[in-house]
Amino acid sequence: MKKMKVAVLLFALAAYCGLSLPASARVKRRGVVKAVRGERASPAGEVVVVLNEEFLNSLLQAVASQPEPPSFPLSKDGGAGGKCASQIQLLSEAAGTRTAMRFSDGRITAPVAFRGSYDAPLVGCLNFEGWADTAFDLEFDESKQALNARINVRELKLKNIPMSLVGPGLTGLVQDAIDSRVNPVEILRAEQLGARLPVTRGKGLRLRARDVRHEVVGSELRLHIIYEIVQE
Repeated sequence: MKKMKVAVLLFALAAYCGLSLPASARVKRRGVVKAVRGERASPAGEVVVVLNEEFLNSLLQAVASQPEPPSFPLSKDGGAGGKCASQIQLLSEAAGTRTAMRFSDGRITAPVAFRGSYDAPLVGCLNFEGWADTAFDLEFDESKQALNARINVRELKLKNIPMSLVGPGLTGLVQDAIDSRVNPVEILRAEQLGARLPVTRGKGLRLRARDVRHEVVGSELRLHIIYEIVQE
């Protein structure tokens, strides 16, 4: 997900210059936007960027299919020094389930395949394989000019190992590992959301994202980016 790059600059320039846009990018005029101290800001319009499941899944599969997929420790020391290295490793497929994003009921969810080992209380070292039922919550950080996604683990499904054997603690450990090593995931960064405008020297005009809203429609993720033109 961190490798995701979208050519928002082209859409933003089109919104500013009044150019015609393809069906996947639409511009809407907005009302007056409050200016930040020391700046003059005026509304530039709304740009809609559309991403589909196929595009996002190709990126997700590229990450999970690497020769050495990402792995995360389930404890601060990762089980170092012991016989059981408590950790999980992302996979493209496990227990008959493929890692893939799904759009349904207005939400973004994803089964994430993994394998790993866990030093379970009263049981000892367990080598497991399975998948996690996860949800992606998107949020716009205006101060950092970034659109982030937070991955939340809703449930674990382990192959040939009942959850009653490992207890609910494993789900919490997986969530902690994701929070410390992955969350939040930057989907769009500042340089992708904003840009300097090609105007006369000394004007100092730039495009800045004021807000980013999202909606899931069918198999599409639609990002509504509200722009303003800022003169420093």
